Amino acid sequence: MLVYDGECSFCCRCASWVTRRADINMSSGTAEDLEKLGLSTSDAKRAVWWIEGDLRLSGHQAVGEVLCSIGGGWRWLGNAMKVPPSSWVAALVYKWVAANRHRISG
Repeated sequence: MLVYDGECSFCCRCASWVTRRADINMSSGTAEDLEKLGLSTSDAKRAVWWIEGDLRLSGHQAVGEVLCSIGGGWRWLGNAMKVPPSSWVAALVYKWVAANRHRISG
């Protein structure tokens, strides 16, 4: 399941983009879902999450998993985001986007 901040227009736009490309179970971070998944509101506001069984990824790693799930050329990019040195760049880009997501037009 992909968990994103449903109160953020940029996050909602990204979730919509994913929905158009793949059948991925998603949550906009409802209180019920967060409780069931063991995430706090702060966790959900801080980063996007990918939770599948015991696998819990956040930030750029979660985005990488989403891209892998979409498949095609996106799988290549998603895998690249998960291994050094490209994962280091992906982490920095994710951190910048997360800090500025409310300024990015939605």
